[in-house]
Order: sequence, then C-alpha cells, then structure tokens
Amino acid sequence: MTVTPYRLLRFATAALCVLMAALAHADAAGARSAQQTSALALAEQGAAQARSAFKDTRHGIWNGHRNVPLSWYDERLRSHIKYPLATIWGAVPLFEALAAIATANPSAANRRTLDAFAEGSHPPGKPPGARAAAHRARAARRARRQLVRRVRARAASAVYYGAESYWDPAMHAFAPYPGDRGRANTWFDDNSWWGIAFLDAYRVLHKPRLLRDAQSAFDFVARRGWDAAGGGLWWNTDHSPDGQKSGEALAAGSLLGALLAQAWEQAAASASAGARGAEEATSTRDAQTVEKFMSWGDAHFADLGGLYARTQSDATPMPYVAGPEIEAKELLCLRAPSPNQYCAQASRLASAAYQRFAYRLNMGPQFDAIYLHWMLVYAQQTGDARWAPMALAFANDAHANARVGSGLYLKAWDGSDMSEHQAEPNMLRTDAASVELFGWLAAYGP
Repeated sequence: MTVTPYRLLRFATAALCVLMAALAHADAAGARSAQQTSALALAEQGAAQARSAFKDTRHGIWNGHRNVPLSWYDERLRSHIKYPLATIWGAVPLFEALAAIATANPSAANRRTLDAFAEGSHPPGKPPGARAAAHRARAARRARRQLVRRVRARAASAVYYGAESYWDPAMHAFAPYPGDRGRANTWFDDNSWWGIAFLDAYRVLHKPRLLRDAQSAFDFVARRGWDAAGGGLWWNTDHSPDGQKSGEALAAGSLLGALLAQAWEQAAASASAGARGAEEATSTRDAQTVEKFMSWGDAHFADLGGLYARTQSDATPMPYVAGPEIEAKELLCLRAPSPNQYCAQASRLASAAYQRFAYRLNMGPQFDAIYLHWMLVYAQQTGDARWAPMALAFANDAHANARVGSGLYLKAWDGSDMSEHQAEPNMLRTDAASVELFGWLAAYGP
C-alpha cells in the first residue's frame, strides 16, 4: 500500500481522536471522588445483572400488521403471563440507570449499551416480503392499488426497536406496552418519564433522533393531556379516575418541557443559520407551555409550601412529584435573566421539600430514585449541599438492605418487602431503581 501524505494525515487524525477520547475518559475518571467511583462500580455491576436477569428474547410485539421479534426485558422475573414485557413505568428505571452510568462514565461500551436501549436496531431497508409486495403492486397495473400496497408495505416494515418500540402511531404517543396496540388508554405521566429518559440519553449520545423522541412525547402531553376548559393535566386519555388531574403528570410534564426548552436552546446555539430559527422557536414554545402548566399548578394544585398535590381530591405531596417540580422551576430560573421569580420559587420549594420529607423516603425505590435524581441535579446547579448526603445515605441503605441472594436489588431500601411499596415481588423497576440511584450518585454525587 502506498502511504500518501493524505493517508498519513488521516491516520494521524484518527489516532489523535482516539487519544483525546482516552484522555477525556481518564480525566473524568481522575475527577471522580472515591464515593463516585464506588457508586459507579455498583451501578455498572447492577445494570449488567439486571440486563441479564430480566432479558427476554422469546416474545414478539404486534406492530399493527404482523408480529415482529423484539429482544427486550420482562416486567418481573419468571413471568408466564400473556404480556410479560416491561411497561414504560417498569422499564424507565433501567433506561435512566443506563443514562446515568453513561453520564458518569461515557466509555464506548456504556454509550453502546445506552444507545441499544434507547434506539436499538432498525429493520433493513428491504424487509422480508417487501419485494413480493412490490411485485404484486406492479402486477395490479392500477395506480391507486399500487399506492395502497406500497403504503401498507411501508407501514408493515415500520418496526421500532429499543425504547422506541413503545411508540404507537394510532395515538401519536408512547403506549404503556411495547408495540402498536391501537387506540388504547395512554398515560401522560408515562410519556413524560419516557421523554425525560430520552433526553438524558440525548445529552450523552448527542443523537437528534432522541431529542425528537422526547419532543414527540411532550407534544402528546401538551396536546391531549391539558384540560383546555379548566386547566391541569389528566393522568391518562381516559381521564380516569373520575376526571381527576394528576400531580405526576403535571410535574413530569413540566420537567420534560423545561428540559426540552433548554436542549433546543443549546442546539440552536450551534445550528446553521437556516435551522437556528426553528430550534429557537421550539425552545420558546416549550418554555411557554411549561409556564402555562406551572402557573396553573401554583394557583390550583399546590399546598401552602407550594408543593403539588397528588390529585384534586388528595392534597398529599409526594417526593417524586416534588423533585421534578423543583427542577422544572430551576430550569425556568436559568433560562430567564437573573434574578427572577422562578429562582426564588425553586429555592423555596427545595426547602419545603426538605422539611416535609427530610430523610423519610419510603414510597419505594421506583419513586424515591426519581426524587433523589433531580435533587442531585438541582444541588449541582445551585450548590445546595443538603441533597448529596441524603442520596448517599439512601444508596448505602440500598446496598446494605435491598439485595437478595442473586445479587439483584429486589427489596425496598429499608429491607422491607415490595408489597408494602406499590409493587409486586421480583420486578425490574425495583431492582433498576437502586441501580439508577447508584448511577446518578456516580454522575452528580459528592
């Protein structure tokens, strides 16, 4: 092979890129504290165990036209039910755990694992049967019939893998169970939690597709979840139970929109002149929607401390609602010229949450990990030193009390049975929530 100056330049450039990546990872590793290093080791080990224990390659999903294979995860161990795969609420702790691990340690292996979960593989350009379908369409000799068959062939091959497999074109939303199941009851808080996880993955992988996935989830919440007559966000498209508005949907939807506004603003800063205007407009629209959500919530859905209620008939604040509410306010604070009303509101809410919940987090790992995640992020942004020791204390509890003989974290953080914490035995969400906490401590902890 002739070695030309161009080839030498290419080789040198490639080697430099590899070296810079290695140095970046080395710098990140060197910058981690001993506690972060220990948390990362627990998170990486826990994620590997969860992915192995809950993996399911036996079940396919229905994409509206045919059953297609899907390599995914079960809702619980040794499940023999008709629909064993994890729901969004069951899978989101693992999605967030993988995002946290890749945030703390963006190695090639961790990025690949996160990418496979978020987006997965895609069907080939000419899936099985497409050639035969095209031949039948040509043989019909009628333009309309050709068009119909082509549309059907494309629809039949539009299979999503990974987290995108929950996308339901009939609802223009992420459905509770993977695969297109038609016009089924769909949850607004599910779409927000899933969209937030897509954004956490986007911040590591920088793939625009993931940003668009998150935006699609938020568009559904804003379009179908908001009560245009009375305000507030319903829990689901059936408006059950009894037409009640939902604190989970309100807080998670507000956080998703605020994160999107920030992401689009950052994307606009590095975009071409032609794309910048559209991205800035999307950022502004998302932020205005969040302000609408939270203005209604502050006026109609908050207790005296400002923390959002569970429902209209249950005024109880919950930690996993408070954390997203606080971080959404902090993101609005960072967006506007400082000082502004949102900065004071976020600080006041953080103090109200600390006083209300303190170290008494016992809803269950699947709930409390969400609270601690966003309070760790808030602490990084503000320097509020109350939250990292709290997260570390609960991580120590999880490591000491939640593990069972298999090494999975299948108990609550105090060692109690998960039947006391709104879960069934041996669930993915229980195990992955502890792993998620370890991951966010590795990324944002002391």
